[in-house]
Amino acid sequence: MNYTSLKSAKLTLAITYVFCLLLVIMMVLAYPVLSWFFGGRQEAVKLIFTVMISFYICCIPAWTALVSIIRLMRNIMSEKIFTHQNVFLIRLLSWCCAFVSLVCFSAGFLYVPMWIFALAAAFMMLILRVLKNVMARATEIKDENELTI
Repeated sequence: MNYTSLKSAKLTLAITYVFCLLLVIMMVLAYPVLSWFFGGRQEAVKLIFTVMISFYICCIPAWTALVSIIRLMRNIMSEKIFTHQNVFLIRLLSWCCAFVSLVCFSAGFLYVPMWIFALAAAFMMLILRVLKNVMARATEIKDENELTI
């Protein structure tokens, strides 16, 4: 791995840790921030509840995704690129996006802007599925080449 690739991988790992910290902060401050955002009106209670429940449900796949990214980056920094574990991690990331998309789509019936998050997560899932397919095929080719004498 050349110097630039290693620096990029380290930067990605550092940013992932920053996102872990931001997610913890968001989990702690969700209610005060949402109360401020919706203005604390009585009719906003249903919206706050909808967004909070959706957010906390989405925290499960968010943490799963962050841990998967950390593992993926550590594998890459160890020069373990085209491995079945990395294919699995990218597949897991795509399923995390699919789950978030489903949760946000459902919440969109109560708070329409959630459909924007659903669409964004679904698009991210699509990108990750393509990447997973490329990685899976590259891993198969690498495995075949290792068996060739």
